[in-house]
Parts: sequence; C-alpha cells; structure tokens
Amino acid sequence: MQKIDFNGIVQMFQMEAFAALGKIKHPALDKIEKNLEHAQFLIDLLTVLQEKTQGNLTDQEKRFIDYALSDLKLNYVEVSGNPSTPPTADMA
Repeated sequence: MQKIDFNGIVQMFQMEAFAALGKIKHPALDKIEKNLEHAQFLIDLLTVLQEKTQGNLTDQEKRFIDYALSDLKLNYVEVSGNPSTPPTADMA
C-alpha cells in the first residue's frame, strides 16, 4: 500500500487538473479531454487547501503547493485564452 502524505494529495489534484486542462491524457479515458470548469474547480480546491493548512506545513510542503498552484494557474490562463480571469477560490 502506498503511503499517503500531503504532497501526494496535492499531486493527485494537480494531475487531475492538468488532465482537465488538456495538458495530459486522462488516465481513465486514455485520451486528452479539456474541461475548464473542472480544472477551475480543482484549482479552487487546492487554493482552499492551501489557505486552511497555512502555518501547519513544512517548508517543503508549502513550496510544493505554492508551485503547484502557480503552475496550474499559469496553464489555466494559457489554455483559456483569457488572462483577465484566472481562477480564484470563490468557496465561502
């Protein structure tokens, strides 16, 4: 059994978001399929995770989630073609 840790959780959502952005093949479908609404949901989910774990992460975990979110947001803007509307966490 694989050990579950914080970086593994972040990476799982990151890979799912990259699949939703059409950047990698969806593992279950074995094809590239773009779903920007789902990608934005996953970015928002990771943003909430980042906010709720603030102050409780190791330096390495903080860098990992910061980089993952930055990378996903840049790719979202590139794929959506609309630089004025990067994803934000509107989950109040």
